[in-house]
Amino acid sequence: MKKSILSIKSLFVIGALSIFSCNSDDGIKCPEPLTGELSATETAFTGTWNLVAMESDVALDLTNDDEDNPSTDLFNQYSDCDRDLEYHFMADRTLVYRQGYLADECNNKLTFDGTWSLSGNNLTLVANCASQQISIETNAEEDQYSYDVILQFRDVNGAQKTAEVTFTFEKATVDEQPV
Repeated sequence: MKKSILSIKSLFVIGALSIFSCNSDDGIKCPEPLTGELSATETAFTGTWNLVAMESDVALDLTNDDEDNPSTDLFNQYSDCDRDLEYHFMADRTLVYRQGYLADECNNKLTFDGTWSLSGNNLTLVANCASQQISIETNAEEDQYSYDVILQFRDVNGAQKTAEVTFTFEKATVDEQPV
């Protein structure tokens, strides 16, 4: 039960981007990779962004810990491996998504490559033969962005619940950027 969202293709975005794959003979036309020079806003957005929060508008108990302890803080109900989620937005417009690579002893590592663009509050990701546009909000310092999505959960008791979840990502400092 603990992995009810993150292990079901990680996030809303991952579900949209990784469910589809195509080859040249399946009749599906994949979206073209995003290209072109970055805008000043996009250049400032480049870097590594780590998942730091998942807040629900409904208190949920997703942990099988023999306690009735529903919470709106979903992030702390997941394992280190499930919370270890990062996007690398590169200056050449490529992106790399990784989950489970920094936390210790993660067995279900997930990665994909793609391209990205940011226009106003619309973050567009193209990967795995799919394109996804997300409306994001940034904080005043522009070192965090978040987006909301409606998701279905199955709580620890097996009840299915619908919740609006806010995913928040924080930009890694230069010292925290991967080499």
